[in-house]
Amino acid sequence: MASTSPSLFLQDEAAFRAKTPFALTATNLKGAFTTPAPPDTFDPKTASATDLIKNGLMWRRPTVADPPAMQAAWNKFFSRKWLAKDRIVPESHPQLGVTHLYRGAAPKLQKDSTYTGQVWAGAGTKTGKWTSIIGYWKIPTVSEPTEAQGNEGGWNSSSWLGLDGFFFSNDVLQAGVQQRVIPIPFLNVGIPIYVAWYEWFAPPHPNSPGYIYQTNIANFPVQPGDEVYCSVQYNGNVSGLISFANDRTGQHFSITLAPPPGANFNGQSAEWIMEAPDGGEPTSSLPKFTPVTFTSALACGPNNAFTNPQTGDIMNIATTGGKILTSTAVGPDTTTISFVG
Repeated sequence: MASTSPSLFLQDEAAFRAKTPFALTATNLKGAFTTPAPPDTFDPKTASATDLIKNGLMWRRPTVADPPAMQAAWNKFFSRKWLAKDRIVPESHPQLGVTHLYRGAAPKLQKDSTYTGQVWAGAGTKTGKWTSIIGYWKIPTVSEPTEAQGNEGGWNSSSWLGLDGFFFSNDVLQAGVQQRVIPIPFLNVGIPIYVAWYEWFAPPHPNSPGYIYQTNIANFPVQPGDEVYCSVQYNGNVSGLISFANDRTGQHFSITLAPPPGANFNGQSAEWIMEAPDGGEPTSSLPKFTPVTFTSALACGPNNAFTNPQTGDIMNIATTGGKILTSTAVGPDTTTISFVG
């Protein structure tokens, strides 16, 4: 288990860079670095493992011995050209106090072997040691439900994937999209807002980086119907890596995060989630949303370990009164969360 002392957060940036096997470029947020895009002539399908890593591609190219789903995911991502001109340097804006760790009442096991709680719906694995997770999903359309808005105002949700945070740990590395509905009373309408974000939550310390909270990406626009790709990885006990791409716009980026104080890199869970943030009710209330389907939903670990949502636990969101708001279905490499409230 690795940990970071509060007094040691990125005090030696040169040493951090030296432990990273690819070039790093500073962003507007301390501890967050981006990676230059490979040249457009670079072909991941034929590049050596060394050249993949040098270009910031830590995802091992599958072999014929790997599960077909892993090969299909690789082929899907690299079937299109992710151009250097569309690579962005993320402009990061932490939202102080906003986190996506599982908070609120502990989920309850139901007779059908699913869990219900007020926070997460989706699938999560609880066995093994996971170092990476990937998935695609289409950003849902959100609207006002019949349920009352939360105390924070309006209705709030996030679709995301990540490592840790499910039952076992008090930290989580994750990225996704917030989908919120803000009521405009004098117009009698709700205005939907969509924003991409990342976070490496760990217990706050005096010098914790801003990204222990939801960190919005101002220059990575998203909208309902966009298909996004995301991967989240641990680079040993050195750093966290997040890659994000929007198939509609072609924009893409990779970001490397120095571990915040208290980050453990446990990798004890991997999850694909639709969330009612901030602990759910009464703070936040889930909006009505079109189904969220994660595809190429896979997680990997040391020694070629491999898992998918079908082998994990299923979670759904319920109101404090016990009304079930979501329905989750899983397959070999897919998870679908539907609103049923």
